[in-house]
Amino acid sequence: MTHYETLGIAKDASAKQIKASYRSLVKLYHPDRFAEGCKAHAETEKRIREINSAYAVLSKSLSRASYDLELNQALPHSGAEPEHCDKCGKPTTYWHTPGKVVLCHVCAGTTSKKMAQGR
Repeated sequence: MTHYETLGIAKDASAKQIKASYRSLVKLYHPDRFAEGCKAHAETEKRIREINSAYAVLSKSLSRASYDLELNQALPHSGAEPEHCDKCGKPTTYWHTPGKVVLCHVCAGTTSKKMAQGR
């Protein structure tokens, strides 16, 4: 589970959204709300540690940027599928290109040559 999932926010969440989500989750899962020794108390202690850890990373811009970099590097190895060429359908080496035309290296080279020749 990522820190974003822990806090229930999107990857592009603002600092304000991160803080608001953190505060609402702390109120919900605070261990003082449950009797000590009961199963719910132990579970909420574990959950609040996860929430605090996620907030500690995401609330600071430098640590968040570092975390995002690590997360993005880990994605191709986590079962993500590569994008496919919009022209020929072959898999590409691109993993994240939302809203862009994706071409494999062969089709991209062909398109570049045609454009250079004025076709």
